[in-house]
Amino acid sequence: MNDSPFNPLLDFAMWTYQEAYMPPAFHTAMGFQKVLNCVCTLLTTSKHQVAMVLAFRLMIRDIMCAVQIEPVQCPPRMPKWVAFSPLTVQALEALLKMVPVLTRLNEW
Repeated sequence: MNDSPFNPLLDFAMWTYQEAYMPPAFHTAMGFQKVLNCVCTLLTTSKHQVAMVLAFRLMIRDIMCAVQIEPVQCPPRMPKWVAFSPLTVQALEALLKMVPVLTRLNEW
């Protein structure tokens, strides 16, 4: 049973997440869109703000890895789904557009 208050795709936003990289579902066009939709919903719930900061940092890190690393130069500990991720700078831009929402919520 999943006790997480998050969509199962956002289990990576919990401190108990033991993996070094985002799950494979994040590194697909459909999976990334589902995460964006879920993040939009969760940002309006103040009890999830700390977890969302963690989630944003993990998502940004993974996208930057995907953008900067050539699949043939994949570091030994990096999963292949990160190295071959279809996510691009446009995905990072879409994610960063949500940051002002998170910042505004913290102002109150």
